[in-house]
Amino acid sequence: MLNLLLKDIAQKDKLFVPAGAQLKRLIHLMNENQKGVVVILEGTKPAGILTERDIVEILYKGSSLDDPVRKYSRKTLVTTRGERTVAYALNLTLENKIRRVIVVDDSGDFLGMVTLQDLLKYLEEDFYRLTIKVKHILTKAGRLLSVSPDDPLSKVLKTMYVNRISSVPVLKRSKPVGIISEKDILRLAGENISLGSPVRDYMNSPVDTAGPDSLLVEVVEVMNSRNIRRMVIVDAKGQAVNIVTIRDVVENLEGDYNKFMERKLRSAKEILNLLPEMLMEVTDTGKEQLIIWVNDKVADRFGRSVLDKPVTSLLPGDTWKNIYATLVQLGKIEHIKLKIGESVYELSGFYLSTYGNMERGRFQLIMRDVTEDIKLTTVDPLTDIYNRRFLNGFLVKELERSRRLDRHFSIVISDIDDFKGINDSFGHPAGDIALKSLAGLLTKTVRKLDVVGRYGGDEFMLILPDTDGQTACTIIERLMEKMNSMEIPVSQKVRITIKASFGIASYPEDGSSLDDLLVAADNRLYKAKSEGKNRVSSG
Repeated sequence: MLNLLLKDIAQKDKLFVPAGAQLKRLIHLMNENQKGVVVILEGTKPAGILTERDIVEILYKGSSLDDPVRKYSRKTLVTTRGERTVAYALNLTLENKIRRVIVVDDSGDFLGMVTLQDLLKYLEEDFYRLTIKVKHILTKAGRLLSVSPDDPLSKVLKTMYVNRISSVPVLKRSKPVGIISEKDILRLAGENISLGSPVRDYMNSPVDTAGPDSLLVEVVEVMNSRNIRRMVIVDAKGQAVNIVTIRDVVENLEGDYNKFMERKLRSAKEILNLLPEMLMEVTDTGKEQLIIWVNDKVADRFGRSVLDKPVTSLLPGDTWKNIYATLVQLGKIEHIKLKIGESVYELSGFYLSTYGNMERGRFQLIMRDVTEDIKLTTVDPLTDIYNRRFLNGFLVKELERSRRLDRHFSIVISDIDDFKGINDSFGHPAGDIALKSLAGLLTKTVRKLDVVGRYGGDEFMLILPDTDGQTACTIIERLMEKMNSMEIPVSQKVRITIKASFGIASYPEDGSSLDDLLVAADNRLYKAKSEGKNRVSSG
């Protein structure tokens, strides 16, 4: 997810005004977009921004809302090109202590904006499954500032302006009964509400709260689902102790996230060693590209002497020159054919900028030997995913690995519902197209570390390392949503949809042997079928 391009996720609608527009028009737009910011354009190029905090200051100082916005647009803009990734933007916001990034094209024209809250959605899902709690990030929070229900709105405005904060909780006998945010001040300004009015008439109530022992993932999910940027933290007696904002979450996650990624990379490489493909990690120093890690398949084929050598010591130099240019420009390559010795390989990979002093970025390269006699031992010829023979061999190795390291893993067996009807109604070629379409969807939906294969006929298997049953169920439910909306063209005039049922079994909960796990997954598949099809059964 961190490799997504900013141009693909940036939002533009209701997020910009021309520099000559009046402040009241900008405030109206900010109330509509609910992002807390509007970009000011001179022509097609961003010239400044105004945020909710700026509007709070403008209102506090009593400025005219008929003034042109360019009069107040003094912020230094932080822009980045649409070809940059989510990972880069996250780093940019942290380094510059900003809450949003303006995205432009190569000519500097405005493409849209990405906020911290948007970026937070793209952190690795696995990271949120860690047991980080609210109390772990409260140590850096400042003292709690609040108002009472009887205080006038002008006190809220002053508290925000003087202390440079984005929200003020409303407390009664130390318990939160409401909250006023910059977003609310904007809305009230648009409605010409008197600042002498009591807070109780305009506060948001009830208040979203969390305890110090709440999991951070739960807090983030509530913020995202309700489109809010802060939550009040209360103790066991329900008394307010602090506020946690999206900014607090990101700043405190940075170190933990880096450690998490290091641990995940180590675990990932161990799993990747079980796959039949050859995998390499290459560092780009700016002057040369050096191989710094290979899996066992590369070492067995070419020897570990390739480590710390230029990638051109393994791949043809002219071919690598073109591959390198494509990776840097587009961020990925897919299915590039090349020949090394007497063997033909298929090369895919992606590039991630690291922005450090020692390197410009990292390449993850995957090489598959597609010489026919090798390919037939691992790949199903119709769907181009793993075959049953490989799946069974991988399961043995994954069970050994999970048992040795005390890890979870899950098996998912899937069967297309009423597949015979597709063949009978549209012919066997249509059935083949349906199988290939589902195989493609499965491959795109799961992680690179997960294994997808055709188990036989219209039956598929997914092997999900380091994944418990609940997580596997969430993954499959997400997959089913995509599958149910997918239309498959089986001829020039006919498009069909497919449904499937899924059975899940997890180690060690559902068994300690492969036979136990396979029987459990198979029984749950038929339970899903018997309960109406197009569903998942995990217990």
